[in-house]
Amino acid sequence: MEVDALTIVLTIAIAVVLGYIKFNKSEPDVHPLLLQQQASVTPIRCEGESAIHRSKSVPHGSPLSKQPSEKVKTLYDVWQVGSAINPTGRALMYMIQNQFGYTDTTYEQLDRKIAGFGTSLIKETGLKPKTETPIGLLTQYTQESFVAQQAFYRYSFVTVPIHDLRNKDLLIDIANQTKMKVLVATHKVLPLLLPALKECPSIKTVIVIGIYISEQQKAEAAQHNVKLLKFADMEYQGASNPLPAVKPDPEDLAMINYNTKSTSLSKGVMLTHANLVAAMTAFNLSLPGPRKFTNKDRLLSHFSIGDVIAVWMTGAIILAGGSIVFPSGLMKNVLHDSQATTPTVFASTPVILEKIQEALQLTYGQGSMFRQAYASKLALLRNNRVTTTSLWDFIGLGEVRSRLGGKVKLIVTTNPTKADTIEYIRAAMGIHVISTYGRTETSGIVTSRNMYDYSNTPQLGAPVGCNEVKLIDDEESGYSCSDEPNPRGEILIRGPNVMKGYFKKPNATSAALDQDGWFHSGELGSFHANGTLELLGKKKKKKTAKDSSPGQE
Repeated sequence: MEVDALTIVLTIAIAVVLGYIKFNKSEPDVHPLLLQQQASVTPIRCEGESAIHRSKSVPHGSPLSKQPSEKVKTLYDVWQVGSAINPTGRALMYMIQNQFGYTDTTYEQLDRKIAGFGTSLIKETGLKPKTETPIGLLTQYTQESFVAQQAFYRYSFVTVPIHDLRNKDLLIDIANQTKMKVLVATHKVLPLLLPALKECPSIKTVIVIGIYISEQQKAEAAQHNVKLLKFADMEYQGASNPLPAVKPDPEDLAMINYNTKSTSLSKGVMLTHANLVAAMTAFNLSLPGPRKFTNKDRLLSHFSIGDVIAVWMTGAIILAGGSIVFPSGLMKNVLHDSQATTPTVFASTPVILEKIQEALQLTYGQGSMFRQAYASKLALLRNNRVTTTSLWDFIGLGEVRSRLGGKVKLIVTTNPTKADTIEYIRAAMGIHVISTYGRTETSGIVTSRNMYDYSNTPQLGAPVGCNEVKLIDDEESGYSCSDEPNPRGEILIRGPNVMKGYFKKPNATSAALDQDGWFHSGELGSFHANGTLELLGKKKKKKTAKDSSPGQE
C-alpha cells in the first residue's frame, strides 16, 4: 500500500497539533474550589479573639499530629526507621576537601560513624547521657555536624547550635548561659575561639572538625585547661567497640536554640524530641500524596545548623530512606553543587533563591527564545498549572531547569520570599515551591502554603497539622479580631511543636506561654476568608522591666 506525500504531511501535522495540545493543556493542577477553604475553622470565637484555625487534615475535636507512627517518637527513632529501609543505600553526599567532586556514605557506614563518635565523646569527656547535658556546635551544617547531632540523639545529649561563627561575644554569652563543657567546632574558627576560652571557664574540651591542629593551638588551649581533640579520630576510635544507645524519651530536650546573631540577654529556646518530631510529621502530612518523600529523594539544603527547619527537613528525608547533600557553603558554587549532585528536593533561604533568579536571568533572560518561552509558561501558571512537559520546556527552558541538576521537583523555603522569585521558579523551571512560616519557638513551622496555590498573594498558607492558630486583639497597633473584611491581631500558636520554654528564663517563658499553652508570638497577622494567614509585622513592645539574668532567675 502506497502512501502519498500529502497523507504523510497531514499525519505529521495532526501529530504536531495533538502533541502541542497535550503538552500545553491549561487544565489547572488542582480544582480552584479546593483552594477556597484551606483550614478547619471553629464556628464560634471568644470575645477579643478570632476563630481557631487548624489544618483541614486534623479538624477540631481530633488530636493534633504528633508523630508519623508508633515506632517514631524521637529523632533517634527517625534515624533507626529510615536507615533500616535501605542500609546499603546512599545516606550522605559531601564535597571532597574543597575539590569540585562529591563522595557519598551509606547508611551502614554512617551509622558506624555516629556510634563511634558518640562512644568516644562519652569516654573522652566523661559526660553522662540522659542528664540533658548541652554540647555546643560552632560549625557550618556539614557531614561532621550531622554525625555529631545524630550521636547526641543516640546518647541523649542536647545540641546547642551557635549561628554566627564570627561573633566571639555571642559564643561567650551562650557558653556561659548553658555552662557547656564540650564544644564541637570547625578548625576555621580556632583563631576566634582560642582567645575566647579564658572567658568560657566551663568549656573543657573542644572537638575540632578538620585535618590539622597545630602544636601552638594545643598549647594555647592548654593554657585554659582545655584539650583539643580531632573529630575524625573520635569517629574511628569509638567505632571498634561502640557503646549501646542510651535512647531519649519524647519529652527529653533535643536542642537549645539561640536563634540570634546578637548578644545581650539572648534567649535559648528549649525544644524536645517530641516538638521536632511533631513539626516533621506535620510537614510530611501537608505534602500531597504524589509528592510524598521516598527513598529515591535527595535533599540539598542551604539552611544553617541553627535553623530548626534544617532539623525537620533532614528528618523527613531520613524517615523515607532518602539521601542528603551537604553543599560547599560558597554562594558562587550554589548552582554547581546542585548540578553535581542532582537533588530532587531543594531547601533554601529566600536570599539564595533570589540570587539564583538573578543569575539565571542574567544568563538567559535577554534571549528572545527565553522571553517567548517564559511568557507562555507564565500564561500556564496564570491558569494554575506548573509543568515541565510543555513544548517550551523542550525548546526554550530545558537548559534553565538543568542549572539546578534537572531533577528538582520541590523547593522549600521560608517567609518572606519575593513573589516574583517564586513565580520565576514555577514558570521558568517548572518546579513546585512551598513557602513556610514558623518561629524557633514553634520548631520552625506554623503554616505551610498549599503546593498548588499559585496566587501572587502575601498569604503564608494554612496551619499545619501539629498546631492550631488564633489571633487576639492588639491595642497598640489598633488591630482587632472584629476588623472587616478580615480579623487582625497578634498571632498565637498552640500544639505539640511549641517549645518547652526559654532556658533558665522562667520570667520570659511565662510571658510567652500562657496557662492554656498558647505561645504569644509577638507578631501581627490577619486571617483571610480561605483560612490562610498573612503576616502584618511585629507587635510593638511595651516598656517593661528587662528580663533578669540567668543567675537571678
